[in-house]
Amino acid sequence: MADPTQPQPTIDDAIADYDRLAPDLAPVYAGSDAAARLVARHAALLPPPPGPILDIGAGSGAHAVAFEAKGYRVVAVEPSKGMRAQALTLFPDMDAEWVDDRLPDLAVIRSRGERFPFILINAVWMHVPPSDRDRAVAAVSDLTADGGVVSLALRQGPSPADRPMHPVPPDVVAREFARAGFEEVERSDHSGGGPSRATSFVRLVLRKR
Repeated sequence: MADPTQPQPTIDDAIADYDRLAPDLAPVYAGSDAAARLVARHAALLPPPPGPILDIGAGSGAHAVAFEAKGYRVVAVEPSKGMRAQALTLFPDMDAEWVDDRLPDLAVIRSRGERFPFILINAVWMHVPPSDRDRAVAAVSDLTADGGVVSLALRQGPSPADRPMHPVPPDVVAREFARAGFEEVERSDHSGGGPSRATSFVRLVLRKR
């Protein structure tokens, strides 16, 4: 639990952490078949190719590449310059459009007026301070097409010592999205897939009514 007497991590803090750690983190994130398995798991919820697909917090680019392999046009939002550089190094032939933008407002991508039938937010929400989450939900809602799907992976467990994070209780997050007009259509628990047994993820799949 966060200590209220201590400064709480901001989005800028998280971006700085990923810039610093990108050479170590990106190859790990990109080096498994998890992205392909994620795309396959969502097959029944995806629109027909070419989509488009919006990947918020696209990180190493692995998910963008996996969606591209199925014929989708991907817009990859990533605020960390270090992670964007690593993604383009790891996947030099990828076609995703990379956008430097950030939660909670996603002002750059929202200014384009495009709506997406499928949005992926994978292991990102824990970086959004609770006081900013209503704004973040509103931004995501503004980017979601009517009837569109948001797949949101919520990290559970203690923060890494070098990357402070905020708690993301799934029931609380589901209620925040419900207030914005989303209904929960699926919830699943997943191992973190790393060395820490204390880390896991809860995936919420939400449809905009």
